[in-house]
Amino acid sequence: MTQHSLVDIAYTKIREILITANYMPGTLLSENALAKELNMSRTPIRGAISRLESEGFVTSIKNRGIFVKEISMKELLDITQVILFLQEFTVDEVEARGLCFDLENLKMYLDMQLEAEKNDDYYQYVQCSILFTRCMILSANNKIMLEFIDSLKDKWIRMAMVNWKLTPNQKHYSGNQLNKSIYDAICSQNYSSIKQICRDTFLKNRERIIMTTAF
Repeated sequence: MTQHSLVDIAYTKIREILITANYMPGTLLSENALAKELNMSRTPIRGAISRLESEGFVTSIKNRGIFVKEISMKELLDITQVILFLQEFTVDEVEARGLCFDLENLKMYLDMQLEAEKNDDYYQYVQCSILFTRCMILSANNKIMLEFIDSLKDKWIRMAMVNWKLTPNQKHYSGNQLNKSIYDAICSQNYSSIKQICRDTFLKNRERIIMTTAF
């Protein structure tokens, strides 16, 4: 196997561990420990870490190790606000241009979310929730918007997984009722209600983020 392939493998594995919050923000890692865990030499680990550092997941600290970066309140707020903008724009486009939401796929992702809650599979739930939102935004028929939401996906998942692990006593899976409300409003073609649900959710999330990250 080529060195380039080993870097790709190491990158994929470490990135997945970061996204699923098995390495929590603030964790200090080492090349030696990662090499042992992944059964590789330090060379591909170093290449993988370099890529992950460029994506903002980790920071290499000389003579100390690899620091898993915190998720800042500003980044959390920016992501939730961008999602709101895309949702509202999509609704306006559908209404103004006579476009259609993909009810079949929206229902499929919603059902998958509900099933994930029954199985207490939070990672699957988060993925399906994102796919529901992506399917909704797909209706605007804007390739750049889709590429942008896809670029946010992994950070969105990591954000949710970190919060889930940090707040085990809080009620989770709230996105199920949210997306059920959005789906019902879409089926009724109640466009103002869709936008209001999305905006109310953004305001609640913003308040929660500020409260949970305040010192």
